[in-house]
Amino acid sequence: MSNSFSLDKDQILEVLSLSQNATAIYAGDNIIVQSANDAMLAFWGKDRSIIGKPLEEAVPELKGQPFKKMLQEVLRTGVSNIGNAIPATLMVDGKLQISYYNYQYRAIKDQSGKIYCILHTASDVTEKELNKIALKKAKEQEEAQTKALLESERNLRRFILQAPVAIALFKGPDFIVEIANNRALELWGRNLEEVSKKPILEAMPELKSQGIKQLLDNVYTTGETFSATELPVKILRNGKYVNAYVNFIYEAQYDAQGNINGLMTIGTEVTDEVLARKSIEQSSGEQLALNEELQASNEALIAINEELTETQAYLQQIVDALEESESRFRYLVQQAPVAIFILNGRSLRIETMNNLMLKMLGKTADIVGKTYIEALPEFVDQLFFKLLDNIFDTGETFYGNEVKAVIEFDGILKEGYYNFTYQPIKDNNGITNGIICVSVDVTEQVNARKKVERAEESLRMAVDAAELGSYYINVVDRIFVPSPKLKEFFGYAPGEEVPYEAAINQIHPDYRQAAADMVEAAITYGIKFDMEYPIIGHNDGKVRWVRGLGTVQHDNNGIDTYFTGILHEITEKKQDEMRKNDFIGMVSHELKTPLTSLTAIVQVMNAKLKYSDDPFIANAMGKANIQVKKMSNMINGFLNISRLESGKIFIEKNIFEIDALILEVIDEIQMTAFMHSISLVSCPPIKVNADRDKIGSVISNLLTNAIKYSPKAQQIIVNCEKIGNTVQVSIKDEGMGIKPDDLDKLFDRYYRVESKHTSHISGFGIGLYLSAEIVQRHGGKIWAESESGVGSTFYFILPLS
Repeated sequence: MSNSFSLDKDQILEVLSLSQNATAIYAGDNIIVQSANDAMLAFWGKDRSIIGKPLEEAVPELKGQPFKKMLQEVLRTGVSNIGNAIPATLMVDGKLQISYYNYQYRAIKDQSGKIYCILHTASDVTEKELNKIALKKAKEQEEAQTKALLESERNLRRFILQAPVAIALFKGPDFIVEIANNRALELWGRNLEEVSKKPILEAMPELKSQGIKQLLDNVYTTGETFSATELPVKILRNGKYVNAYVNFIYEAQYDAQGNINGLMTIGTEVTDEVLARKSIEQSSGEQLALNEELQASNEALIAINEELTETQAYLQQIVDALEESESRFRYLVQQAPVAIFILNGRSLRIETMNNLMLKMLGKTADIVGKTYIEALPEFVDQLFFKLLDNIFDTGETFYGNEVKAVIEFDGILKEGYYNFTYQPIKDNNGITNGIICVSVDVTEQVNARKKVERAEESLRMAVDAAELGSYYINVVDRIFVPSPKLKEFFGYAPGEEVPYEAAINQIHPDYRQAAADMVEAAITYGIKFDMEYPIIGHNDGKVRWVRGLGTVQHDNNGIDTYFTGILHEITEKKQDEMRKNDFIGMVSHELKTPLTSLTAIVQVMNAKLKYSDDPFIANAMGKANIQVKKMSNMINGFLNISRLESGKIFIEKNIFEIDALILEVIDEIQMTAFMHSISLVSCPPIKVNADRDKIGSVISNLLTNAIKYSPKAQQIIVNCEKIGNTVQVSIKDEGMGIKPDDLDKLFDRYYRVESKHTSHISGFGIGLYLSAEIVQRHGGKIWAESESGVGSTFYFILPLS
């Protein structure tokens, strides 16, 4: 076969055009690169200077890779070589890098069937292949983690099943037996089939009447560990009830989120030990009787000595059992989930102290064996030594609740609070010869409670000083608990009962339903209650105006919910406002008559001047008409305030589609807002039960404000969506924005934002106030969010029913 080959340019281009992928043409035994398109050159990281060179000279990094031999084989046999995701090491950005390609080596023959070149096409599938490799590795890692978790769970189960003490796990509030080792089954007198996957109280019904359920429920509910020693229980074993004595611990188990999901119990049966101790006590009496008989009769001496020898051997067995029991007891003390120590004798020598107690006292294990005063010299001037001494004198248990103690930690004295028990340990004669202490650190809880108490006292003082009436309502049963001052507001004597219904009935009839609706809205939706209304005194008939503020509070981890509130009397202020509103209403009514005449005159003049040749007069009359409309709107606003605060504006609810109302208001305002574009971007058909006209005025007010306060920005976006059992409407502009200090006051009566940007904008600050009152009387909420210089968004929500 000849090593020389040549193609004219047109032939090369024609061959290259056969593939849309990276393409190259080789000829000769040395695999000379006859041609390569731009895509192939990019794969190699080369330019066209390599054309005419052998492949391994043109792309030297391919040396040692199998591609030349593969091409020579295709040239020799004429059989195509096709590969998928084949790795190739190429120079990329100056670095050798493995990439993956799908390729085809095809022999090209002339008319006589002779092979004269090879066509190479390729596509880069590196990313896809790397993803496959990464996915495979991730799957392998996941399988390894799953295997490790399963192995960990198996180890835990193996530990429990092989433990030398009785251990069981109960799951859920029904205490279903998930795991129980052989020691636990022996203690219960059951086999695995009788208890597995069953509630423990169903598997062992004899425990129901022995108070065990209450112990389990308390640990599951509070998370507080319960431990008991030598607790007598009746257990059904082999069809018979037997009396047994057990030492055990119930400890809460938690899931990954920190919620209690079960209990662990660790126990040992000490029936033999208890009976042995009792037997010792009985044997001591018997021995005394034997000694008396010994003095009375020498003839019975031999028999008594034999019996005494047997008794001593039996006593030794009991002593051995007691030593074993003591060893188990020490293990339980060390593993107990509460702090425990044992003191021996009047010298108060520390016999045992578990790790939790060492940590609580800030000490190390080397204090075991020392006296209490040697180990804890900081207690000398505190009450603990006196308490311990008193235990030896009286033999009575002492229970300490939230007792303050000053303990030294690393040379620093720290104050804490502790709940503890000093339990006397007595001998057979009832003489105290030791003390066991069980303690719990409650410093954090005490400090938190004291902080709350101080805050509550400050709040009470503030409420009393401000002459505020306070109350709370239980959300579930509507129990109403008022303060004496609040009873005074409602015209009741301090000792009289005031049910919730009675308090509502003392509200003036014009405001009663609105107040009740707002309370229910606050309870249902968490909306803050804020309303002014008159109260008619129950006994004195006196009318008092009050402002009520209230909100929903949650206690007992959210189980108990209360609506709490305060009232303060505003009768004098309200009377001033009513006199002012009466004046405003009177003046507004008086102004409407000349204004109506002026409006008619301006409209007639505009009609007559429609075709006037004097453009100044026509323009002036147009501006006069605009000003007349502004004045009319302001007077209507004042009249609405007057009616609202005198109780003459009523909410007449009916069912309508709020999306249709929004579109109507947008169309109406868009007719005069030529410089702005108002868009409703989202609003599915939503039916509400509300006063259609008044809600329309709220939307109109918010849109008008958005236009006034964004003179240079054109876009205003209206959105409407259903959220739970409410509908939320928002109006967003791209105007001058509102400073944070002004946001909370926007909806106050007559409040206007004052700045150099708003000085030219007309208005008296009544539109947002009216809107807020209308929304609140529907049991809804209105608010604004804004960033100065960026724009504002006004929101209001209404209940759907």
